[in-house]
Amino acid sequence: MVSVQKLTKRQKQVLKFIHTSIKNSGYPPTLADLREELDVVSNQAVIDVLSVLERKGFIKREEGTARGIRILDKGFEILSARPLIPSLGFTAAGPYKDAFENLDWQEVEDMKTAQNVFIVDVTGDSMTDAGIKDGDKVIIQQAKEFRNGDVVLARDNDGTTIKRLINSNGRIYLKPENPKYQNIPIYPETRLLGKVIGKVASESN
Repeated sequence: MVSVQKLTKRQKQVLKFIHTSIKNSGYPPTLADLREELDVVSNQAVIDVLSVLERKGFIKREEGTARGIRILDKGFEILSARPLIPSLGFTAAGPYKDAFENLDWQEVEDMKTAQNVFIVDVTGDSMTDAGIKDGDKVIIQQAKEFRNGDVVLARDNDGTTIKRLINSNGRIYLKPENPKYQNIPIYPETRLLGKVIGKVASESN
């Protein structure tokens, strides 16, 4: 467990404000928002606090982005908060579909990390035999290496889709888990964005 003494009162105030802003609005606060929260007039006073939080491993700032602040796992831990996972919108479990129509953030139970993961909403029924149904929200872990049998999020010029990756006897293709759909070849422009590592429990469960 992270020691609370590693953050001053003001540093924790800023971290909590960043968390609240992302959770409620979907975006980190601007420098102006943080100035108002801290009741200071100088951007430098805010930047100094952010620099300390980043150096201590609680946040990550993206250069060149006005709202480019991301809370790291250590930050969620010290706040005793569930990780906030970005929800990027819709993808297909069927034919390819243009994706990622919106950006939202969700708390997910039992998630140990918020790093390199995101959520997509599934449309279509091509993966029902793998337990992925129309309307499900699945958690995607970004990856660079994939194995035969992984359920992956793939993208090509037509959009994105979720299928099982098959690498067998020199053939590599995307396989639906519903017999009424055909396999999808992997073309040079196909990109594997990540692998499915779980589903977001519905509120009704």
